[in-house]
Amino acid sequence: MRGTIAPGERLLVRAMELPAVEAGDIVAFRRGGRVRVHRMVAIRQGRWWTQGDGNWRRDIEPLQPEEFIGRVEEAVGPAGSRRLAGGARGRRLAMGRHAAAFVRWGFLSLLAPPYRLLCRSRVAARFWRPDILTVRFAAGDGRRTKYIHRGQTVASWHDASRGWTCRRPYDLILFPPSS
Repeated sequence: MRGTIAPGERLLVRAMELPAVEAGDIVAFRRGGRVRVHRMVAIRQGRWWTQGDGNWRRDIEPLQPEEFIGRVEEAVGPAGSRRLAGGARGRRLAMGRHAAAFVRWGFLSLLAPPYRLLCRSRVAARFWRPDILTVRFAAGDGRRTKYIHRGQTVASWHDASRGWTCRRPYDLILFPPSS
C-alpha cells in the first residue's frame, strides 16, 4: 500500500462482514500466516479481488471470507490520525497509483539492460567515489564484509556463500572483496 499507508503507521480496522465491503475500500486480511492490507478492486460473481496501491497487478488469489479481518478506516502516525479514502473515491485514487506503478515498472525495465552494462563495466567507480567504511568481521557462519556510507549499511558480502547484498546505486561502485 505504498503511497497510501506509511511504514510504521498503525491502522484502525473495523470488523464487519465481507459482503458489506465495496470496491475501493481498504481491507485487512490474513494470508500465509501474515496480515496483509490491500484495496478491494473488484467484486465479481461472489469473488472479492484485492490489489496493493503500489502494485500494478491485482492479487492472484481472490479474497476468501475466512481470511477477511475487516475494513481499514484510519491510519495513525506521528502526525496524528487520518481517514483513508474508500469506495469510489478510493478506487479512483488507487487507479492513479496503479497507473503510476505500471509506468515506473516500464521505465525501470527499459533502464535495466544499460544499468547492468554499467555495473559490469566499472566505469562509475572512476567518477563516483563516496567515503565508504569497510568493516570485516568473523560471524558464526563465516567471514563477512559490510560497507557503510553515511551511517547506513549499503552492502554486505558473505565469504562462505560468496553472496552479495547491495543497495542500488552502490552496486555500480562496490565489488566483492579480494581475500
